[in-house]
Amino acid sequence: MALAPLYRVADPVGRMVRVRQNRSAHRAVTRYRVLDTSGPTALVEVQPITAVKHQVRVHMALGLGCPILGDHKYSKWSSLEPQKLPRWVLTSLGLTQPAARHLGLHLHCRALVLPPPPSPPLPPTPTLLATPPPHFLHSVRRLGLQLPDTEADVPPEVG
Repeated sequence: MALAPLYRVADPVGRMVRVRQNRSAHRAVTRYRVLDTSGPTALVEVQPITAVKHQVRVHMALGLGCPILGDHKYSKWSSLEPQKLPRWVLTSLGLTQPAARHLGLHLHCRALVLPPPPSPPLPPTPTLLATPPPHFLHSVRRLGLQLPDTEADVPPEVG
């Protein structure tokens, strides 16, 4: 999926208007795949190919129309307000809509693959793995999603 800033909020009502692409805008490319789904939720693996600030958050929310759980900044175009969650998600997480404002961002870097140094000799490419934080694991469990095996499914190096 690729996304460039082609839209802007035009009026106080929050209507989006297509505009001419800014020539100085950065192009951003993100690979993604759905690992598991449960009700209106999904566990998604994303791999940013380019390095643009907030790229994953923008692509998920504005490009695909499915913001990251707890992402209050990009869950709505026209205003910065707590994310509106479906009733099923609120019930599964044991929350009320007003309590959703305290829900943390559910974005986790599982693996970081470092490129080899440019000069020989080239050692194997190091990969750093991280365990998801407790709030992330709690939400995944409560939503009925299944995490993949951490060691077996490390993303390949982007070339």
